[in-house]
Amino acid sequence: MPKGEFFANHLKNEKSPYLQQHAGNPVDWYPWSEEAIQKAIKEDKPVIISIGYASCHWCHVMERESFEDSETARVMNENFINIKVDREERPDLDSLYLKAVQAMTGHSGWPLTVFATPEGIPFYGGTYYPPDDRFGIPSFKKVLLAVSLAYKKNKKKIADITNDVEEALKQKVISPVELKADISDNAYDAARLFFDPVNGGFGRGTKFPHSMFLRFLLMYNDRTGHEDAANMMRKTLTAMASGGIYDHVGGGFHRYSVDERWDMPHFEKMLYDNALMAGLYAQAFEKTGIEFYKDTSINTLNYILRDLRDEKGGFYSSQDADVEGHEGAYYLWSYDEIKTILSDKDAERFIEYFSVTEDGNYEGKNMLRINMSAKDPATPVDADIKRMLGSLFEVRKLRRAPDTDKKIITAWNGLAVSALARAGKIFRKKEFIDEAIRCADFLLTSVKDESGRLLRYYLEGKTDVKGNLEDYALLAGGLLALFDVTGDDKWLDKAHRLTESFIDLFHDDATGFFFDTGEDQQKLFVRERDLFDNDVPSGNSAAADVLLRISRLMDNNRYREYSEEILRSVEGINDEPLSYGNFLCVFESFLSEKGEEKRIH
Repeated sequence: MPKGEFFANHLKNEKSPYLQQHAGNPVDWYPWSEEAIQKAIKEDKPVIISIGYASCHWCHVMERESFEDSETARVMNENFINIKVDREERPDLDSLYLKAVQAMTGHSGWPLTVFATPEGIPFYGGTYYPPDDRFGIPSFKKVLLAVSLAYKKNKKKIADITNDVEEALKQKVISPVELKADISDNAYDAARLFFDPVNGGFGRGTKFPHSMFLRFLLMYNDRTGHEDAANMMRKTLTAMASGGIYDHVGGGFHRYSVDERWDMPHFEKMLYDNALMAGLYAQAFEKTGIEFYKDTSINTLNYILRDLRDEKGGFYSSQDADVEGHEGAYYLWSYDEIKTILSDKDAERFIEYFSVTEDGNYEGKNMLRINMSAKDPATPVDADIKRMLGSLFEVRKLRRAPDTDKKIITAWNGLAVSALARAGKIFRKKEFIDEAIRCADFLLTSVKDESGRLLRYYLEGKTDVKGNLEDYALLAGGLLALFDVTGDDKWLDKAHRLTESFIDLFHDDATGFFFDTGEDQQKLFVRERDLFDNDVPSGNSAAADVLLRISRLMDNNRYREYSEEILRSVEGINDEPLSYGNFLCVFESFLSEKGEEKRIH
């Protein structure tokens, strides 16, 4: 089936770069819309909801293997209504369907493949499906045909499944959590249990930075004096900044490490990761005085300002892992390249310092990572090594760079404002504070609709996607950081106004909950309330933080009560503390306010 024939792809007018990547597929894609749902109901066809994001490596793989394949597209078009969703554009849909697939299968991730009733209620799902049976995973075409047949022949069973899924996802009456220091103590004990004492980080195998949980350990150490908490934080921060997850040539962090030593990253770079990490390393420097952390924070912020900064003042969302279909191509170096770029004497030292080998550690090339036996963990990278890295940077600039997703996402820019403002104060760099102000001014003036309603993102002009709770709360948090740094009351006033707005839009008096979506947004089969601090602080933890901070600044007991109400509603915090890093940070701030006794161990 040649492209452009026998199908109609409805993505061509969408703004999202991720949706635009799929606008030429032979699949009859729709964006998430009432039109698609009504078509599915009218034709009594199940719905495929495919969720991903522009910089996602496996999303690109599945597109090449399946969505660009004419036979696969034919099966999809004949048997399903196909909806493509950018998770960064619609985090509410992403969160809801992730939890549904997790509940049904025990795992989830991206690309997320959801099979739903015409009304959008999920009954089956998975992540990446290969074009042929492999890795113990059935081929995508085989899954498509099996699901289509099941929908036609087993409506009763599917109805039972959707009822179970709806019931599992609905917000239930909860037993309020007692706000005692035991919550933080339990989280600290869990950290010790899962901590990797050799490589830093938590667990084995694939490792994520867990920046929010590491910040909790820093705060916990401040309050209690538990030195192991500080040791875990320092071990992990040093290992990450030394490993391949950190871009030694250009600054900034990749998404996560596929190995336990932090040597080999999954190569996409996200604004939220780098804002959170830059802020964490700045705070860690302030606490420890370790210059290596200062360099890491400054270089990460310089990466954001150089590669993600829009001329209007906002920051782009991400950069791809792939270049022309090759994962990590922009960041890898062959042994011979380094020998050619540097003089013999420099090359010899550089090769030892960054663990470079002739065989490489990824498809014959090297992802640079510091040989810790060649460097004192407490010292910064010395001037000679920085000079050599500068030579590699000039060569790398000649390569084709990864594509950049130029969405300016409100929530993630709020994180960038916070990081720049705080780092500017800690490092006495006025230029960082100026950039934070510039970004905040842009968001407050340009990423709103005509009524003043905050929008989710900006891309070559305004969009029509309304902001969620996380957008309001994280932007308000950035404005409070600017108030802390500058002392200018206007930032407190603007943060206060945003706070009043998100209370009006997202708080439900009937349940006492703050929901992720507003009263003025599309009603899904479940009103989403995601409490996990996953990639970014959850909307609820960000709201609890802002409410607690403003309650102190303005002596507002109503805000304090709202903040405590959110904290008491997080039932899972004792069971999965690593998933509630920002909540734990807010809780530490709450305990400090309550004057919890400092216990030295």
